[in-house]
Amino acid sequence: MPRLCRHLLSLLKVGVRLAAVASLLAFGARWHWLMDTLANFRVQYALYLVVATLLLLLWRNFRWSSIAGVAAALNLWIVFPYCMAPPDSASGGKEMSESFRLMNFNVLSSNRCCNEVEAYLREIDADFVFMLETSPDWEPTLKKMRDIYPHQKNEIQSGNFGIALLSKTPFKEVKISEYTATIPSIDAVVLVGEERVRLIGTHPYPPINAKVSGLRNSHMQRLAESIAHNSVATKTIVAGDFNMTPWSPHFRNFLLSAQLEDSAKGRDLQPTWYALPTFFFGIPIDHICYSRGLRVDTRRVGPDLGSDHRAVWVDFWIGD
Repeated sequence: MPRLCRHLLSLLKVGVRLAAVASLLAFGARWHWLMDTLANFRVQYALYLVVATLLLLLWRNFRWSSIAGVAAALNLWIVFPYCMAPPDSASGGKEMSESFRLMNFNVLSSNRCCNEVEAYLREIDADFVFMLETSPDWEPTLKKMRDIYPHQKNEIQSGNFGIALLSKTPFKEVKISEYTATIPSIDAVVLVGEERVRLIGTHPYPPINAKVSGLRNSHMQRLAESIAHNSVATKTIVAGDFNMTPWSPHFRNFLLSAQLEDSAKGRDLQPTWYALPTFFFGIPIDHICYSRGLRVDTRRVGPDLGSDHRAVWVDFWIGD
């Protein structure tokens, strides 16, 4: 075997070893924040390991191709539910009573592409829009949008935790909640036809160390408890930058505790952060989750608009 081929084979084995170890360590995500970080990259591990398996087979290195293949299969098994259409898909949505569109977009507090973002919001024409990281620089844009979104609840903040809800229709109820001190979430009730729908926008801390990872997890758990204990018979949607992917056990705990479904499940794998055109460099951390009585018709991820995130919008149908 030529020297270059031996060198490439050696690098390939190192990559397989690292990806396989990271895949296994990610199962400890419930107990340590670094392992939870590793769990975010299941798709990347799978893509690399599938390619490595094929290359190792071509080199007739069956031992290492078997290791890579098993590790790839493990990651593919975990992400597969997001590629398979769910049984409650709204293929029969035309028979349901009401429809509406909701968008969630972390616009980035330092983003200067305000005109492009405004044009995109007008193009998509959602009924409700959560905008995250609405710093004072975004206030003029919010005001300009009042011609189509006359009903707004804005909590403008310097830094990265401002939040706004734009609505075409009046709020029946609206308030600011704090599931983490000083970090506002918006909690509103709107009427869609005759149905009361609770809309919650939230943005917990990013998990950059053990302390803020714990704050993120407790934030989402308190939010789930608020939803579970809600005595008003409303359908619920939670949208935001959760700073966690579907592969995190903390995300699954949130869905289970709040009795919500992930709108992305069965509707393709699309990254929302970092705003690059291929999944190999991005992860899905911006979410729209929903309760029983709602069905997803369409879910899309928006283009690069100067933020490090991409917008997510979903068309919902209301039905029993």
